Amino acid sequence: METEKKIMGRCPLCGGNVVKTCKGYRCEHNIGEQPSCVLNINAIIGNRKMEDEEITELLDKRFILLDGFATKEGKTFPTVLELADDGAINMQAVIAKCPHCGGDIRVGSRAFNCSNYGNQEAPCNFSIWRNIGGHQVTLSEAKEICEKNITTSELEMYREDGSIYRKRLGLSPDKLQIIKI
Repeated sequence: METEKKIMGRCPLCGGNVVKTCKGYRCEHNIGEQPSCVLNINAIIGNRKMEDEEITELLDKRFILLDGFATKEGKTFPTVLELADDGAINMQAVIAKCPHCGGDIRVGSRAFNCSNYGNQEAPCNFSIWRNIGGHQVTLSEAKEICEKNITTSELEMYREDGSIYRKRLGLSPDKLQIIKI
């Protein structure tokens, strides 16, 4: 009887197929006594079960922003998973530099925040809300705003009455607020 494998995508390290296994996801070249690839992703990361679609996106983009990770104490947090060149899955806390003060921009549960928010010597209130006008700001869009001061394309947003409009998100002149352009 022929067995079937669920292929999740191409391995970004060697080009082989990444298949779903009983414990997670593995490159087809990471099997046997002398594997030629190191890619092996656990099904559970940070006390959170990974979904097949999330693994497909991680393989394609090499990073993904996800919610629902949990500490051993049960406190939940969002993070960015990054697939490193050595096959490791890193939880990436810093996504960019703050365009206002140069601090680190980190992922929060409701916003991308500057690490200097609580700094008494040089406080910075910069943040990018994760939901602006009904649009869920992606990791790529937050990076664009921090690095280029504006999103490349217009984003679909919603008014209170439900009507749709499109605007780009960018920095205010003082680089402290996100504005619709």
